[in-house]
Amino acid sequence: MKTKEIEDNNNEGVITTFRHSLDSIPLDLISDILLKFPAKSLVEFTCVSNTWYSIIRSQMFIKTFMSMSISRPRILLTFKRNHNNDNELLFFSSPHTSQVSNDSSSVVSRHEMTISRTSPGDYIIHSPSVRGFLCCSHQHQYMVCNPTTRQVINLPEDHGFDHGTMKCYMHLGYDPSSDKYKVLRMVTQPGSNLVLSIVCINWNVNNVLIIRGGALKVIKTPGENFTCLANYKGKLAGLSLLGNSFNLLVLEDVKEQAWSKTDTFVLSHTLWDLQLKFSGTTDAGELVFAPSSFSDDFDVFYFDIKEKTMRRIKVEGVTNDEEFRCRRKHLCYVSISCDHVENIYMY
Repeated sequence: MKTKEIEDNNNEGVITTFRHSLDSIPLDLISDILLKFPAKSLVEFTCVSNTWYSIIRSQMFIKTFMSMSISRPRILLTFKRNHNNDNELLFFSSPHTSQVSNDSSSVVSRHEMTISRTSPGDYIIHSPSVRGFLCCSHQHQYMVCNPTTRQVINLPEDHGFDHGTMKCYMHLGYDPSSDKYKVLRMVTQPGSNLVLSIVCINWNVNNVLIIRGGALKVIKTPGENFTCLANYKGKLAGLSLLGNSFNLLVLEDVKEQAWSKTDTFVLSHTLWDLQLKFSGTTDAGELVFAPSSFSDDFDVFYFDIKEKTMRRIKVEGVTNDEEFRCRRKHLCYVSISCDHVENIYMY
């Protein structure tokens, strides 16, 4: 018994000495040291002490870490599974490879988080990753999740329209001028081009939700059908896919609504058989494609339209994850965010 008491006293003494040592280190130095750790570790470090909690949760630290994260974007893979009302979203992320890397290489992914519900209806991903946040929904409940901190926040429900006769679209964005994340909701009448309502939901660092109305500005397209829109080197672009070939139409001047057209890229029959889905672009202007469903070998393809080159990157580590293996008994659908960043902001 006395030995046990001595051990407990020694442990308490070590902890007390450790805390005193932390208190003697300048806060600026602690902040610089913490910035060298990965995001997941920082989330856990908030439990070390009140000092570390205050530093990591401070807006200055979060913004500094965000600036570092933006310089090293990642690929976020979201696997959606639905079987017998068992609905799940599994998030994995992996680093990008260098544009000067080999035509064929590999990256290792890691499991970020899983959200699940046991009720009818699929999860829907409404927008790709926006500075680390994603907007998704289950049934009529819309939510924003942060895979880095493994947190999910439910957005306020709107009972002002009939979900049975009207269609709702949700998109997540970020306004750098106000440092606010915004969810744009559009309600339309099926079979009609009429937009019935537009609502923008803002939330700031103080978790204050502000709901406001807004107006649409119509931009004329060049007349070609767009498969989807994308950010191409900071400009709005539309992907035009025809058969096994595609090109981009880039909005060069918003005021004049002037568009330019890139050269056409032709996919080989081997790639076309993979049923690739456009996932976005990289900062270097490469177009990213990936299969829409998961197989034992999962590859991501990078296309450089100007250089007419293609890179094939194998994503490893997904099938090795124990949680994924236990859940993957049925077909998984995949969506990709190619400019995901780690955001340590916590609600």
